[in-house]
Amino acid sequence: VSAYMLTPTELLQIFSCVIKDDPYLFFVSRNLRYSYKTNGCVLTLTPQYTMTKEEYEIAVAYCTGKVGAIAALAEHYESESEKALFLHDLICESFEYDDELKNDDIYDFLLAGKGTCEAYMLLYTAVLRECGIESHFAASDTLTHIWNIVRIDGEWYHVDLTWDDSASSDTVSRRHFLCSDKVALERGHRDWYSPIDCSCTSEKYENFDFDGFLQTDVKLGDVNHDAEVSLLDLLILRKWQTDKDSTDFCTFCADVDLDGAISEADIEILRKKLLEYD
Repeated sequence: VSAYMLTPTELLQIFSCVIKDDPYLFFVSRNLRYSYKTNGCVLTLTPQYTMTKEEYEIAVAYCTGKVGAIAALAEHYESESEKALFLHDLICESFEYDDELKNDDIYDFLLAGKGTCEAYMLLYTAVLRECGIESHFAASDTLTHIWNIVRIDGEWYHVDLTWDDSASSDTVSRRHFLCSDKVALERGHRDWYSPIDCSCTSEKYENFDFDGFLQTDVKLGDVNHDAEVSLLDLLILRKWQTDKDSTDFCTFCADVDLDGAISEADIEILRKKLLEYD
């Protein structure tokens, strides 16, 4: 480290960027120890960890399994923009903002079902990368906020799941999906920085009709694809308990907990969803 002649401030900035740009570094504490020379340059650094090796191996296996299952749901879409929109909507529909500001990594986000803006950004980054779509973060210290920049068909765009998820209590907004720098500024983002040098100049998706973009409507819990999550969906899954060879439902939508398998856990989660709707 000493060879790079970094000041403590420079080191902390680099360290923060590395943590924010890798969804699977949730086991690394945001605090680190370092020593420095009399000239003010860092000599050594010692990362701190929040988990043991064994705990991390269990946690990362859980996260990669969940991320893989979520990404797999987008496989039937051909274009990068369709995949990105489907995953944007799926995450916004399946998770909620953590008002207590406790869950800011993908592990806690996936466990609790709610998280901060950083958790939204990290999960979206992970599932997009799983689909072969490049994604990084954009952060604003002025706003105390973080969101995604994604590369779609060779062009960079802003995507802010947190603001889209909180925009309406009934539907998912796409107001902050695939925005240029100009539009991002107009809609409230400012003073951002990113780990890569890029500009979001494409205006391709300005005033785009995203509502009619996706060819199929995949909603977790809507196992019979009648466009609503209802008691009938629960009855179909309960019937599956007695006849596990039955495939008379959408297996994608039936995997409500996104663990890659249909089980009694999905039935229980769907039951809870219906109680919440009532």
